[in-house]
Amino acid sequence: MALRDGHVRDPSVNGPSWNLEVQLYWIYVVLLALVFVAWAARWLVERRRGLINVVYPGGRVVRVPVGCAVLDASRRAGIPHAAICGGRGRCTTCRIRVLRGADTLPPPSASEQAVLARLLVGPSVRLACQLRPRRDIAVLPLLPPDISASESRQRDYSEASDIERFVAIMFVDIRNSTALVEKRLPYDVVFLLNHFFDAVAGAVADTGGMPNQFLGDGMMAIFGMHAGPREACSQALGAAQLIHRRLGDMNRTLADELPEPIAIGVGLHAGSVILGELGYRDRFLLTAIGDSVHVAARLQDLTKDYGCQLVVSDIVAVTAGVEMGGFPVREVSVRGRAEPLAVRIVGVMDELVA
Repeated sequence: MALRDGHVRDPSVNGPSWNLEVQLYWIYVVLLALVFVAWAARWLVERRRGLINVVYPGGRVVRVPVGCAVLDASRRAGIPHAAICGGRGRCTTCRIRVLRGADTLPPPSASEQAVLARLLVGPSVRLACQLRPRRDIAVLPLLPPDISASESRQRDYSEASDIERFVAIMFVDIRNSTALVEKRLPYDVVFLLNHFFDAVAGAVADTGGMPNQFLGDGMMAIFGMHAGPREACSQALGAAQLIHRRLGDMNRTLADELPEPIAIGVGLHAGSVILGELGYRDRFLLTAIGDSVHVAARLQDLTKDYGCQLVVSDIVAVTAGVEMGGFPVREVSVRGRAEPLAVRIVGVMDELVA
């Protein structure tokens, strides 16, 4: 064996090495060719099946083969799309709303339907990883692409999304709130309001409702997110009683801090609303939209005129199966309603029997 110019000159060594190098080279060429053949075959199959357009927010259009999952369409086009579970239909973070073409979609599979039923969503909401459209559609991803697993669980906690549902709506407002906060330091005002909301929102939550919006010196609550109409109205009446008791406890505890006990007015109404998430970018809030919300707010305002704690519509009492014949009845005109609404005037909420 000789060594010249840094190379081994023995044919018994160079021969096998050169043959292995040539073999590896041809294996690489064959594999590369197979990749191109597979790509070409897929391209031909896709063209034979036909292409459809998937339109995203902002007007971006992605052309994909018929039967391609929407999540795959997003990935092909490099469009960020949430999918914590990797597209296996488990996490629901890839869910979308179909804005156009919903009537042409194939029905969801049993597994997708089970997940969607848990979310209480409408028929226009589908899982992007499971939906394989056969015609042009326009879609809107519902969750931010960088959402985490913890954020997903928080969103899925309640949260019905864009469905029509019969619920009871409660509005609570502090009476004479200006006198309560004047001549107080901001810290003291926050301290009192936090105690107030702890008592009121806690009572709502403990009776099965959901504190929904905190409006300065008031609050809106929804009953019936996961209950039928009768239970929702019964929960709302029970919450009114519990609010009265807890507010009394708070007034006694903070007697030295208050110029006078905190008084409230409560409006309570029930009816069909749209439950949906409203907001901007990553700031969304599940809330109720509809005439029943405005009516409940109006009934809360009427407590000032009638000098009472609670004005409750007869719809709530009848739906809950509660007899309220002992309370004065009034017929009030509500904007947007052709017929007057019968309501009950409750001087002190502790008089209720839910």
